[in-house]
Formats: sequence, C-alpha cells, structure tokens
Amino acid sequence: MPHATIRLVPFLALSLVAGCGPSAPPARQTAPAAATAPTDHGHAGHDHDHDHDEPTSLADGVAKLEALSSELASTMSDEAVHGIGHLLEEVRELGKKAELPGDDAGAVSKALDELEECFGKVDEAFHSGDEKADPKQVLESVKERIEGAFKTIKEVL
Repeated sequence: MPHATIRLVPFLALSLVAGCGPSAPPARQTAPAAATAPTDHGHAGHDHDHDHDEPTSLADGVAKLEALSSELASTMSDEAVHGIGHLLEEVRELGKKAELPGDDAGAVSKALDELEECFGKVDEAFHSGDEKADPKQVLESVKERIEGAFKTIKEVL
C-alpha cells in the first residue's frame, strides 16, 4: 500500500501545481498599431479608429447609420454595435451643424436619442455577462423603435 501511495505523489503534486495556475491562458501580447494621427471628431476623452468613412452630411450619416443597422441585424456583431455608437456621435454633431429649424432639430435630436437608447440596450446584452441576455432578441424587441426613429429623421431631411 505505501508503494502505491508513493506512485501517486508525483501526480498529486502535479495536480496541485496545475490547479494553482491561471484558469485561462494569459492574453496574447500584440504589437502596438502603427502610429497614426488620432481621430477625435470632438469625442472628448477618447481616441479611436473608425472602420467607416466619416459622413459628409446629416443625410449621409443617417444613410450610413441605416446601413450599419442592417449589418448588425445580419451579423449580430459587437463590432457593428460599437460602429453604430461612434457613428451616432458623428451624426449628432452633423445635426447640430445643419442648423435645422427648431422643431426639426428637436425631432432629429429626439430620434437620435431613441437610436442611442435602442442600440445601447443591444450593446448591454453583448456585455452583460448574463447567459440569458440575447442581443438578437434585444434588437428584435427594439426594432420598431429603431425604424420609427429613422422614419422621423428622414421626414425632416
């Protein structure tokens, strides 16, 4: 019996050492991206790269938002949601620069608020950590609100 225990000692030691290690492999180190001029666009407090062409007008920005919204519906990717978030910031700035009449400016601002809230809910589902949170279901639940917001903006344009 003592002989069998002696044979188990290396395995027990190995399991103790393995059990004390990290549960996941360490994050891979990547080389920093090549230095480029920061793209701030008035987003105070953070610099980020954009995977989309910057909109040239409010109408262009809304068209790009709709395209990203459709992309999100088909890909259900967190990257698409983040792209929408950045583009919403740019469109809001273009809306301010467009100098729309008071009622129209208010309607566009309210519609953009609605889009931010809806896409924010989808983003929360991606990052909630709750296994039951399904971004696709969340997007489906706010689909009519998103369509209504785009309709409102288009009526102004």
